[in-house]
Amino acid sequence: MFPSKVPRAFVLASVVLLFLVTYTTLQLYRRVPPSYPEANPKVIPIQDAVVQEDQTGPDHAVPVETANGFPTPIFDIPASTPSVQDDKSGQRLDDKEPPSESSTEHMSNSDAGNNAEEEHHLSLPDPKRCPKDLEFLVRSSVNLELTERVRYTRRYIHPIFSIGVDRQNVVNVTEPLINDQVEIDMYDCRGATIPESTPIKLHVPIPHPEATYSHLIFGVATDYGRLNGSISSFAHWISGTGAKLVATITDARYKSPSEIEQLQDNFRAADIDAIFVNPINEAFTTSQNHFTVLINMVEHSSFDTKWYGLVDDDTFFPTLKPLADSLATLDHKTDAYVGALSEDFSSVQTFGFMAFGGAGAFLSAPLARKLSSQALKCIDEATTREGDTILRDCVYTNSKAKLTILPGLYQQDIRDDVSGFFEAGLRPLNLHHWKSWYREPVEKMAKVAKFCGDCFLQRWRFGTDTVFSNGFSIATYRDGVDSIDLQKMEGTWSKAQGDGRDFDFSLGPLRDPYPADQKKSYKLRDAEFAENGDLRQLYVRVGDASTGELDEVVELVWKKN
Repeated sequence: MFPSKVPRAFVLASVVLLFLVTYTTLQLYRRVPPSYPEANPKVIPIQDAVVQEDQTGPDHAVPVETANGFPTPIFDIPASTPSVQDDKSGQRLDDKEPPSESSTEHMSNSDAGNNAEEEHHLSLPDPKRCPKDLEFLVRSSVNLELTERVRYTRRYIHPIFSIGVDRQNVVNVTEPLINDQVEIDMYDCRGATIPESTPIKLHVPIPHPEATYSHLIFGVATDYGRLNGSISSFAHWISGTGAKLVATITDARYKSPSEIEQLQDNFRAADIDAIFVNPINEAFTTSQNHFTVLINMVEHSSFDTKWYGLVDDDTFFPTLKPLADSLATLDHKTDAYVGALSEDFSSVQTFGFMAFGGAGAFLSAPLARKLSSQALKCIDEATTREGDTILRDCVYTNSKAKLTILPGLYQQDIRDDVSGFFEAGLRPLNLHHWKSWYREPVEKMAKVAKFCGDCFLQRWRFGTDTVFSNGFSIATYRDGVDSIDLQKMEGTWSKAQGDGRDFDFSLGPLRDPYPADQKKSYKLRDAEFAENGDLRQLYVRVGDASTGELDEVVELVWKKN
C-alpha cells in the first residue's frame, strides 16, 4: 500500500531541483541559432516574397528599399541574435548608415562593375535615384527603351504670346538649339549636373480660349476593341468640349451588356459625351455602318447642332477650335457637303471627287437630316460598299450640294516616313492614318496645341544648321539650312520617291529627300504638363546600337510663367 501523502520535504526538494535544471538549460541555450530569428519576423506579402525569391538564393537575406533608396533588412532581429554582432565601437552593424559614395569608391573595379551590371539587369530605371527635374526623362526612358546612358540637352523656352504671329514665316534664331550635352546614367543620375542656359524667347500664337462646341456632333463606326483603344486619342480633342460622339459598335452582338457598360464608364471617366449604338443592320460592313451612323447622329442631335462630322476611329484633331472656326465661315443653314480629297491624285482618279473619310466628311444640319431619311435607300442603291463613296452618291442624288474643300483637312494618304509632311510648317486641322500607314505619337505631339494654340508644327531656324518643327522634330543638316528650300515639302514617304507628281496638286511640288546620313533628326517621343503648368517635350535620336552609340535626348521645357 502506497502512502496517501508525499512528504513535504520531498516535494520541496523536487521543485528546487527542477528549477535548477531549467535555469541551467536556459543559460546554456540562451542564444538562438543563426538560422532562426529569435522574435517574430515581419510578414512579407506572398506576391512580394515570390518576386524576391526569384531574384535571390535560398540563403540570401532579401532587402527592401526605403524612401532614400538604401536597402534595409526585411526581418526585425533583436540584438541578442548571433547573426547580428556588435563591432568594437559598440555600434550594431545593422544600425549603421549605408556606405557613403566615398567609401564605395574603395570597392574593386570588378566588384563595382559586377554590381552595376547586376542592378541594370534586375531592375528598371528608378526616377527616385535622380534629381526631380530629371524624373520625366527617367520615367520615359523605360517605355522609349532608351540606352542605359544617354547624351542629354535641356533648353528652356520662354514663350512670347502674340496675336500677330505669322505662321508661314520661319524665324531665325542666331544661337544653336543643341549644345552642352551631358551624359546621363538612367540608373543613377543623383550626381548629374545640367549646364545652365539662358531661356530662349520664341514668339508664338496666343493660347486658344476655353470654349464649348455643343454645335458639333461626330459619328464613327468601329469594333469594340479599337474603340476602347482609342479613348485617349478621342479624349485629347473632344473631352470636356460639349461636342458629342456617336459610335456604332460593329461587333456589339458579341459583347455582353456589362462589357458595353464598362466601355461607357471608360468614356465617361475621360469626360467624353459618347453614345453607343448597335449596327442598324447586322449584315452591314464597317464601311456601310460608317455611313448609316448618320441616322443615329440625327436622332441624338439637338436644335443647336450645326455640323455633323463622319470620321474614322483614327481621325485626330490637334484641337477643335481651328476646325470650328473654319466651319463657321460656311453657311450651316443650307445644304453643305464639306471635306478634303486624298493628297494622292491616283486615289482621286480611282475613287472620284469626294470627301475622303479619314479627313472627315462634314454635313450641315439641313443636309444631314435630309440624308438620314434616305440612308437605307442609298445603301440599297449603292454601286460600291465604301462609306465615303456611298455618302457622296447619296448627297448628289438627294441634294444640289457639291463638295466644298476645307483647307487644312488632310486624308494623309502617305506611308512610312512622313517627316516631310510634319516638317513643312503646315497648320493641319486634323491628322489621319497615324496608327496604320505610319506610326507617330500624335497625342503627345499635339500637347503643345493646348499650350500655345496654333504653334503646333510652327518652325524656327537655329544657328546655321537646325530647324525646329514644334511638336515633331529637331533636324540638323550637315550642309546647313541654306542647302534646302524650306518653302517646299520634303518627299520623305515611299510613293513620293521619284517624280512625286501624284502629290503636286495637293502638297505642291516636292523637294527630294535629304540623304539620311546627312540629316540628324530628333523626333518627339514624349510630352507632359508639369504641376506648375510647364510643358516638357522629349525629342529623341536613336543611336546606332551596332556601334554602341548612345541615344540622344533634347528636352525642351516651355515655361508657363
